[in-house]
Amino acid sequence: FKTSIVFVSYTTPRQKIQFEITAFVAAYGKSLSTLQEQILSHLPAPGRSSDPAKYLVIIDSLAPLVSSHVELFAPFLTSLLVSPAISLLASYHADIPLALSGSPYMPDTLHMLSYLATSILTVSSFPQVLARKRARDRSLHEPIFGLAEQKEGVLIGPRKKEGDIALVVNMEYRRRSGRAISETFVLTSPSKTNTVPNFMVLDDCPMYASLPVLDSEISSSPNSIELSQTTFNLTLTEKQKRDREAVVLPYFDAQTNDAQLGDGGRILYQMGTEDREDFDDEEDEI
Repeated sequence: FKTSIVFVSYTTPRQKIQFEITAFVAAYGKSLSTLQEQILSHLPAPGRSSDPAKYLVIIDSLAPLVSSHVELFAPFLTSLLVSPAISLLASYHADIPLALSGSPYMPDTLHMLSYLATSILTVSSFPQVLARKRARDRSLHEPIFGLAEQKEGVLIGPRKKEGDIALVVNMEYRRRSGRAISETFVLTSPSKTNTVPNFMVLDDCPMYASLPVLDSEISSSPNSIELSQTTFNLTLTEKQKRDREAVVLPYFDAQTNDAQLGDGGRILYQMGTEDREDFDDEEDEI
């Protein structure tokens, strides 16, 4: 059976929709009661459970709905699901600031939508995911992007560069038993030769995989197996070994033969050439 699609538009013109729809509902500037009545007019009645047809309600953006009706958007969305044959698909922009709820005990919008939804698709930038992955491989702090940078100015979207042709999609599907299944995918845009987008698991993407360790880099020492399993190099070069041997550490004079019994120990340190230069610079500043 063909699925009937009801497209509820806040920001998308009908001419921009690139797939066939059954009904188009312009939602901008309408009250919740009027909008609910228009949407339900294209859906089956609650008592028609024997209808084999499927219905899909698409809302292009929840930002106008949530910003104007912070406490009523959840009952409004659930009121549209009058039949098991109806599915609801909506997009939520996390980077759009919303008005705070009047009740301090009410959860925020994103947590409310995550609680109501049975499937959640979170889209992120593939270059940003790669940058965070490279930082984790080097035991560095992960870089931050977007609103998390807390920089003042105009928010500009990511500009397309060579190689920025993919998106990372995190899928979370919740079964009726309550068990959640989560997986992360990479969606590449169609090319000139292939008009169908490519969809693969993130861990199977060659650009995301870690750099392999060459066999020539693994030594034959007993610790080579442990070193090959680390993401950083634990060995020292010959110069680093010589510098380590040349370091003069403080010592206790009680450990020498000149120390008298019962005198305790004093920490002694012999100044090197670099220390004398730093000490002379401090005296010049004083």
